Amino acid sequence: MKKLWQLYPIPATILSVCFTCFPLTLIGQADKPSPAPSVEEQQRVIADLLSQVAALQKKVDYFGSRESLLWERMKDKKDREDSVALDLNHHTYQRLDTDNGFLLVSAEKAVPYQNGYKILLNIANPLSVSYSGFTAKIMWATRYDANQFTNDSWAAWQKSIQEKETSIPDVLDKGASKKIELIVAPATAEQLGYLKLSINTKTVIMDAK
Repeated sequence: MKKLWQLYPIPATILSVCFTCFPLTLIGQADKPSPAPSVEEQQRVIADLLSQVAALQKKVDYFGSRESLLWERMKDKKDREDSVALDLNHHTYQRLDTDNGFLLVSAEKAVPYQNGYKILLNIANPLSVSYSGFTAKIMWATRYDANQFTNDSWAAWQKSIQEKETSIPDVLDKGASKKIELIVAPATAEQLGYLKLSINTKTVIMDAK
């Protein structure tokens, strides 16, 4: 008995069309591996990655410097005033906290002196105790324009800040004020745009009952 395909042979043209439209995939045949990237392509990829890393580092530096600037501003708004910004244009008193009390400080004027200036201050002690000697630390620089902030300008400004400590043996009597002079040098008039003062009182004197 003949098989069906023997009775009705399939024309070669139909077989050709079938194989053309529906190609057979050999089982177990592996795809050809893609060619390895050239050295030039690898170098381009590495250069692109390094460029992205550098851009991210700039952003990190920017936000780090910006945080430092904001922290500097916040220090002027905290409850405890360990230092005060002196204003030579307005002679109002400002509270300045110390480790054992607080004082009131007013900047009177700046007088040219040698290669810098003498800063004349009025320090008032409103407390019922006296202080025997104290150390005054003053910092000075040009005023920084926060509207022109960049990482480089902020870092350069911070490096430009100068400071000086002066030990004053005088007694700050209770309920009284005292005039003192602090010398900032070298300094130009522009470098008086930023003046910051802190005071460390040494010995407290209390009246014995």
